[in-house]
Amino acid sequence: MLQLPTQPLGRAGGAGVVLGGMSDLCAAPVAAPAPLRFWAVTDRGPNGTVKTSAGKRRTLLAPDFVPTIVALDVERDGSGRPRSIAVAGTTPLAGRTGRPLSGRPNGIGNDEPILDAAGEQAVATDPNGIDSEGLIRLRDGSFWMAEEYRPSLLEVSAEGRVARRYVPRGHALPEADMEVVDVLPAAYGSRRDNRGFEALAVSPDESRLWALVQSPLDHPRPKAAKATGNVRLLAFDLHTKRPAAEHLYRLGDPADPNYLTKGAPPADGKLCAMAAVGPDALLVLEQSEEGITRLYHCSLTGASDTLGRAADAPPLEEVADLAAAGIVPVTKRLVADLAPLRPRMIADVYRDAVPDPATAELKLEGMAVVGPRQIAIVNDNDFGVHTAGPPPRSCLWIIELPSPVMDDE
Repeated sequence: MLQLPTQPLGRAGGAGVVLGGMSDLCAAPVAAPAPLRFWAVTDRGPNGTVKTSAGKRRTLLAPDFVPTIVALDVERDGSGRPRSIAVAGTTPLAGRTGRPLSGRPNGIGNDEPILDAAGEQAVATDPNGIDSEGLIRLRDGSFWMAEEYRPSLLEVSAEGRVARRYVPRGHALPEADMEVVDVLPAAYGSRRDNRGFEALAVSPDESRLWALVQSPLDHPRPKAAKATGNVRLLAFDLHTKRPAAEHLYRLGDPADPNYLTKGAPPADGKLCAMAAVGPDALLVLEQSEEGITRLYHCSLTGASDTLGRAADAPPLEEVADLAAAGIVPVTKRLVADLAPLRPRMIADVYRDAVPDPATAELKLEGMAVVGPRQIAIVNDNDFGVHTAGPPPRSCLWIIELPSPVMDDE
């Protein structure tokens, strides 16, 4: 385990926010023992919840926080084992004119009102607000990001300027400091609260992105996919800058006898991290509130393209028997069950001071492939603001897998 430095995020940090809130991770391919270079991205900033007369509401503790890309260097010893980590640079995100982005909601559609730190009034909305969650870096040094609010895909320069934001149809943001293009399927605007795009990957030839929502959409109604566990995986063409395909990812164990015919999703399944491991293959981290932490190799070969699904067909979220509907989902193969690692990871995050490891929150939100049998995972510590004891740490783990995960290109 490597602990990320506890240093202020500078001008991006709002009111004294220190490094944390890591929501995704990507890596540059280098051979051992050369240092590993990672890029991570923060989310919208420190946030929490408060009880109000209207029920539980979310708060933003630093509304002026600017989501930030963080470059990380990991030094390795002669045998390739990691020994230290350092911040090599930070890049606060801005619009085309240089106006800083924020983590505040946009104030349209089904955005929930978010309260200030005192829990007394809603923070000001911002057409340039994002809840950044997914990150990839292209070979030319530019970035693409995925965020939760609309949800949307962001085209970002190496300097952190957002040139374009791709949103679901009907979700235009006329006052945004970037070009807003509403070309994503309208259904994605029905994401669950706080469950928009969470994971992002790029094909080896950099021709397309894959974006995965964290949980099933609330389409056409809330909890429509509670029994099926159907999640949409969007392919986005980087040449035409338009959606190219859509596939169905089904939560749960593919060995379950009900998996294809009825669905067998875990309680509150979440897809928080993803990486490409071949031209049509992804490595996906699937988690749940029950402690499930499974790494699946997912093949898109032969999976149905649901992007042009007929308007009068049953919504994807409600299709239980996939064979009867003529839908072939993404093929999942278990690579590793990471649940046995959770107690050690929780101890790393909470400095061995967890009163009950069974209920301690462990948010594994970023993953990068380091080698044929190695991955790196980073946690979101919520900027260390949610515990009365020692604040949870931002950690990076490099994990050896039982078998290779990379497909031939």
